[in-house]
Amino acid sequence: MGIYQRDSRWMVYWNQDGKRHDKSFGRGDLAQARAAAFNSAVLDALEQGLPIPDPDSVAGAVLAANTASTGDMAANQAITPQPSGMTLAVLGKKYLDHMRASGRTEKHIKNIDHLLNYVFVPVLGDKPINSLTYQDDMIPFILHFKGVSNRTGKVRSQYTVNKYCDYVSFIFNFGIDNGFTSVNPLKHWKKPKVQPWDLKLTVEDVKKIIAHAEPHLQWAMEVCFNLGTRPGESELLSLRWQDIDFKDGTIRIYASKTKTYRTVPINPDFLKRMEEVRKSSISGYVIEYMGRSLTTIRKAFKNACQRAGITYPTRMYDLRHLFATTLLSKGADLAAVSKMMGHSTVKMTADTYYHYMEGEKERAVRLLPGLSIA
Repeated sequence: MGIYQRDSRWMVYWNQDGKRHDKSFGRGDLAQARAAAFNSAVLDALEQGLPIPDPDSVAGAVLAANTASTGDMAANQAITPQPSGMTLAVLGKKYLDHMRASGRTEKHIKNIDHLLNYVFVPVLGDKPINSLTYQDDMIPFILHFKGVSNRTGKVRSQYTVNKYCDYVSFIFNFGIDNGFTSVNPLKHWKKPKVQPWDLKLTVEDVKKIIAHAEPHLQWAMEVCFNLGTRPGESELLSLRWQDIDFKDGTIRIYASKTKTYRTVPINPDFLKRMEEVRKSSISGYVIEYMGRSLTTIRKAFKNACQRAGITYPTRMYDLRHLFATTLLSKGADLAAVSKMMGHSTVKMTADTYYHYMEGEKERAVRLLPGLSIA
């Protein structure tokens, strides 16, 4: 529980009966004082096992006190000075505008906006960023997220904790780069290594899932597997027919994650399949549903896996992994696969997928000539 700002409005949040509650008190110094008073009243009520007080009554008392004596209020402020400097809530709003200007996807911007308002700011509060320290503020922040998620009821994975810290660190660095703030209290944080995803999906199981999938998902899975795209709006669902050169048999894929283009050759047999599907397309997008483009297919994929009897954890992203591992296991050139995946370096591809190239080390040593003179 605590105080935070959303769109310059002072908010208080608290948890009661397993549910989160948020209350707005408006904008300005008086709203901040009303929010602080109600937050203290909520803390007292929860500690004593009493009902949560009426926020308007608590805030009304603050308003009355303010009206009765402006001089007293000034004196109180002199005794307890308000913190100064840019808070995470204010800097976060500037960062969101920066992402919009940089062409980031609206889905990603909404995700960061949600995390700021409902995850990060409620934990860090309205303390100025320049006063935050790693020891006193960021370690508690990290430990908080190592706990149980209110949304899922499960302990957050180290991957999620790392991702949250990365997002906040990006915002801190943005503040420094633009002169809004002077410190990144996460500067000395060392990201723990995360255990690699255990890829269990096989080509045989992909066929089972496709057999139980809706038509639009069947086609999406085919495209993802044959082109090695990242699923979702970042690549797969943003593909347009105009991106395909049917004469040369290639497709130009824009990766919003890296802001780069890459050209991927298309298997001749699958190219013919794409030519057939294009004839009935309405939206102009390679993947569509009832003539409209899609923003997600995650739920459809999950349901198809359940119907197919797939019991191990798997994701649509595993089709991209399967694209790479299948090619490499069949002897494809590592550098070529790296280019088609859109990786920044061949080393990144090798570190991720080399262990899937069964028998490569054994084949390599067999190339050595014998030195025996007998």
